[in-house]
Amino acid sequence: MADDDPYRSPFHYDLEYADYDDDVPWYVDLARRAGGPVLELGCGTGRLTLPMAQAGATVHGVDASADMLTGLEAKLRGQPDAVRWRVRHERRDFRTIEGPARYPLVLLPFNTIHHCRDTADVKDVFGAIRRVLLPGGTFAMDCYLPWPELYARDPDQRYGERTWIDSRSGVPIDSWEQSSWDPVAQIHHVTYVYVPRGGQPHEVHLNLRMFYPQELRAAIAEAGWTIRHEAGDFRGKPLAPDATKLVLLLSP
Repeated sequence: MADDDPYRSPFHYDLEYADYDDDVPWYVDLARRAGGPVLELGCGTGRLTLPMAQAGATVHGVDASADMLTGLEAKLRGQPDAVRWRVRHERRDFRTIEGPARYPLVLLPFNTIHHCRDTADVKDVFGAIRRVLLPGGTFAMDCYLPWPELYARDPDQRYGERTWIDSRSGVPIDSWEQSSWDPVAQIHHVTYVYVPRGGQPHEVHLNLRMFYPQELRAAIAEAGWTIRHEAGDFRGKPLAPDATKLVLLLSP
């Protein structure tokens, strides 16, 4: 079945990103050194939330999806009391976040910015973050950059074919992705397909608004931010013309 809400199934989300942890050490290190509570926008099921809390950080997770937060709650139930007490979460639109300023560190991780519709939307989010960031605080984020080779794919072909084992039933799940690129709207349309052996397929559709570096730099400047750190990966690789990733540390 196709799902109009791409985040209605925490199980499939966790399945898709079970082996992705490139960003975890970077964000955990920032959280450990924050010196106060961390606001994580787009916390999802806790892929970053839990490692930060396990490292001793107090984390306030915000997400627009009630289903993803239910997935986070399920994971928290399996954690020690000390970890659970460090995490609180709420369902909310990032743009509606209000002060007073109380966070020394705000995160917009794991490509969350691609759910913004345009640069005006980006500036609204950046403005909301300013309202809750303490003076001298840090705003950290990462996103994909437009990737011509990826967009040249045949939209009718399957890519990234994999087979998972359903931890709930032991049944193999075959999965793949398909995508298309709208160069005018700058939207990458992605479909993830999961087919349990002998069962019905489950599809997840994402419409990701991509931003070129110059667009983001302009939005950052117009929203009153300064770029402290800019890199092409989480290990500090300088941003190159062929980079597919952008990692940023910003200050008001």
